[in-house]
Amino acid sequence: MPRFDEAFKEEVRAKNDIVEVISAYVRLERKGNRYVGLCPFHSEKTPSFHVVPDGQFYHCFGCKASGDVFTFLMQREHLTFYEALVELAKRAGIPLPQEPRSPEEERAYKERRDMYAALELAARFYHHQLFSEAGKEGLSYLLRRGLTEETIRRFRLGWAVGRGTLYRALRGRFAPEILQRVGLILPRTDGSGYTDVFFERVMFPITDLSGRVIGFGGRILSGDGAKYKNTAETPLFSKRRVLFGLDQAKETMRARNQAILVEGYMDVIMPHQAGFTNVVAPLGTALTDEQCRVIRQQAQQVIVAFDADTAGQMATLRGLQKLYDTGCDVRVLQIPDGKDPDEFIRTHGPAAFAALIDRAVPLIEFRIDRVLPRAGEASPEAKARALAAVAQVLADVKDEVLREAYVDQVAERLSGGNPLAKPDLKLAIDRQMNRLLRRGFQHNLPDTRNNRRGPGEPVTAGSERRQAFEMPVTLAEGAHRAERALLCLLLENPGLLGRVEAELGPSPFSDPHHQQIYDAARPLLRGAEPFAGRLITCLLDRLSDPEVKSLLTEMAAKPVLTTDPEKEAADCIEKIRKHRDSRRLEDLENQIRAAASSKQKVDPVIWNEYVALVRKYKLSRS
Repeated sequence: MPRFDEAFKEEVRAKNDIVEVISAYVRLERKGNRYVGLCPFHSEKTPSFHVVPDGQFYHCFGCKASGDVFTFLMQREHLTFYEALVELAKRAGIPLPQEPRSPEEERAYKERRDMYAALELAARFYHHQLFSEAGKEGLSYLLRRGLTEETIRRFRLGWAVGRGTLYRALRGRFAPEILQRVGLILPRTDGSGYTDVFFERVMFPITDLSGRVIGFGGRILSGDGAKYKNTAETPLFSKRRVLFGLDQAKETMRARNQAILVEGYMDVIMPHQAGFTNVVAPLGTALTDEQCRVIRQQAQQVIVAFDADTAGQMATLRGLQKLYDTGCDVRVLQIPDGKDPDEFIRTHGPAAFAALIDRAVPLIEFRIDRVLPRAGEASPEAKARALAAVAQVLADVKDEVLREAYVDQVAERLSGGNPLAKPDLKLAIDRQMNRLLRRGFQHNLPDTRNNRRGPGEPVTAGSERRQAFEMPVTLAEGAHRAERALLCLLLENPGLLGRVEAELGPSPFSDPHHQQIYDAARPLLRGAEPFAGRLITCLLDRLSDPEVKSLLTEMAAKPVLTTDPEKEAADCIEKIRKHRDSRRLEDLENQIRAAASSKQKVDPVIWNEYVALVRKYKLSRS
């Protein structure tokens, strides 16, 4: 029997609006009666993820991910249903009923709960230590770096004394196995117990998108050891999926449709203190696919504010190209004198940093500048190398008009003001690019990311080519489409159920997936069972096959648009009956042929049915 009754489950669902829950993870834009955004479950450039508030469900037309608010949290956070229900109940402030759990569920739930709780208490402990006598060195360092006490408290910065002080503070609350799993302690080399992972370091709590502490970064101030040290990989913390500062930056990123990407912890915190609250940092400068996808889900324009040396490194450029390939408008902010954002803001102030943001150059322009020779150094050999390198850069630009504009600019710069040389240089670049394109580069998508649009301005997609002709639809395909449309109409108009039952019987659908949805929906559509206007979420609870659930949300997200559902339903029923009659006629013909070949008499019932169907078919054709 279900662990929680339906009334409790519906109360949790009703108090957790699906748009609000998903908006904590994805930047959604309202389009008519639904919200649309980039799918959080697969990489895409064009939004195909739809959230329908009226039905409280979501559906991705790209990867087919679908479900309700519970399913979303289960898929996004890798939770069991019980864990998702608990999280959403807490979010809505609904007390949990005392229900029994299986031993395995109890163990998994308590372990995950304790891991988050241990990290939260560790963050509090470190923060408290910073403002104690033990953390005097760390606090002095942060204040010297220009941080205010308010900023220090907002980011919950701390101080790790080390030498087992954290372990001794937490061992009464948590088993050593929990503390070790989340990267807070490790066994002593002599086997005499445990010691802290971090000691004598300024501590930076790392949180997930929901603000839960999942790990730490620590900066050493003196002595031996790596300058920065992060939590090792744990069940809750994966460096490649995390961006420092994202929880504090997400709202501004969505509002401005812009993210500022920096290198380190202080490069995030100082700009936030100065009013630039859309700043985040990867834990390491080599961006991963997962981090790029998270950034793109929050904002379309990304200003990269790495220092000059880092921005020019090949690993960094590959990461920025990944951002570009996810559909981001990537621009590079070039900070003078090799400074980082933290130092620049402290030296020149917020206004000067804002001016640098406005002057950030498109990624392609930045890459071209790096490979072109300086003025006065354009020897024939240097020009040849530059042409090959520029062609490689421009092969990544998918918009042909934009690509040609860059070719013209490069040829102008390399010509040295000689108008006679420019056509030959353009031809040479085109030849190099054509070689690359023949090797497999594809440029069939519109791309306007490297123009001079301001942040938040929409990207205009190119017109799609229409097919010159459409293949004729077979009777079977027409019937399948009619089934799909009729099922959509039924879900929107329960009053049509009586007509469908009367004209098509108890099994109106030949497609088994359609029939499964119909069988689950029929008691609700009859009114035999209440569903409080949330038909789709009720059906998602009743259906077990993920493929059928995805089909249901796809149909609900793309309903049949009609001003006369009765007439539309009648047309669908007629197509379904014609296909049924066609299949029955074929079956009867096979039986008659079989009787004739064996020289047996045809059963009169079969013959009469066959004759009636032939007449009916002829009448429908006339």
